[in-house]
Amino acid sequence: MKRFNKVIPLVILLVWTAACRTPIDIEQDPFYESFYEKTRLIMTKEEIEIYKRLPDRESREDFIEEFWRIRDPDSSTEQNENKAEFVKRVEYANTWFGWRNPAKRKLTAENQDKYRGWDTERGRIYIVLGPPDSLIFDGSALMNNGRRILEPEGRRVETWAYWRYRLYVTFNRGRMGRWHISDPEPDLFHFLEAAKLNLIEPGSREEAKRRLTFEADFDEGNIRISIPVTRINFVEKDGSFISELGIEVNVYHNHKKKDWIEQAKTLRWTEDQLLEREKVRIELPYDPEEKGEYLLDIIVEDKLAIAFPKYRNYVRFKIR
Repeated sequence: MKRFNKVIPLVILLVWTAACRTPIDIEQDPFYESFYEKTRLIMTKEEIEIYKRLPDRESREDFIEEFWRIRDPDSSTEQNENKAEFVKRVEYANTWFGWRNPAKRKLTAENQDKYRGWDTERGRIYIVLGPPDSLIFDGSALMNNGRRILEPEGRRVETWAYWRYRLYVTFNRGRMGRWHISDPEPDLFHFLEAAKLNLIEPGSREEAKRRLTFEADFDEGNIRISIPVTRINFVEKDGSFISELGIEVNVYHNHKKKDWIEQAKTLRWTEDQLLEREKVRIELPYDPEEKGEYLLDIIVEDKLAIAFPKYRNYVRFKIR
């Protein structure tokens, strides 16, 4: 395995390749119940495709370890806060959004999972975006983000307000008692995708629309990353504007992980240099040694960002 320009562990990536391999029967996967069944809610589409095509148990074990490592917000602690938060959100969803209301029967650790609250529309949104800042029942009853056992069962509309995202999610109750999203805002999908990688609720209530994004490609032995300057956070120090970025790439060759690249990047510009640039361009050297299909799963982290510090992109190419 190769490692290039290692400085400090920061970000993440995965790599994928073409789709000539038949995916496994996912329900026969030995990790289906313990990992995939619920965790797919916070997996990107590419992660799901990678996981389905991994060739053996060992590859899946490595994937699962890497999946949670990427989402660990503080590697200096023993606990993975995002993993613990995910488990907590699943338990909450099972308690409140399953087919059996806790006001009628108290759920226990042994029986709550079978009510599959995590597999409802409210449950899926809650698990990805986390608890809303406010709940609005039937357009009038405004509450904090807690629920009460004795809430009225007759309500028909429930709105979740996420002030930090400037986002509202409204659910309507149908005739059969099922809750469905009503008229989703255009930004909902984008926040859901970003939150899959940045799971923990941001402590800030600042607007999160200025989230990190980048483009990437591979050409002539270089992984090229292009980041709009307006999506990066800078701090001013001693007359310079400084930004700290982390880059991590997992390389998959013919559906199996092959290499890992990790780099830290410090930007230091004057005000004039910052104003005249539109994009930050970063190149990482990589020399594919074998013919076949490659996928680079690239994650860049803005170490100064308050909300949504990580963004992920994928590059596919073939060596003939």
